[in-house]
Amino acid sequence: MIKQKSVRVGDILEACIPPSSALGKGLMTARVSAAYRQAVGTSAAEATMKIAYKDGALRCKISSSVYRMHLSANKDAIMKAINEILGKEEVNSLIFT
Repeated sequence: MIKQKSVRVGDILEACIPPSSALGKGLMTARVSAAYRQAVGTSAAEATMKIAYKDGALRCKISSSVYRMHLSANKDAIMKAINEILGKEEVNSLIFT
């Protein structure tokens, strides 16, 4: 029996699903959302009510004005962390409302 290198399911899906398709865009939105939550941490992620991603712009509705100010002040670092988690420059704009 020949041993084969293991491959992640996500990598297979990315190879099979065109990024321009509706499903490809939905998968990227899910990945960006998960990366955002990982980048900002648990408490700030819980204060985030809604996340929308389209064409490189990530919009986040924050329930607390204190968190919104804190996240806005650290916007560049958060964007950098998200892109590092994703492994590519996917998010080029981050808007907190």
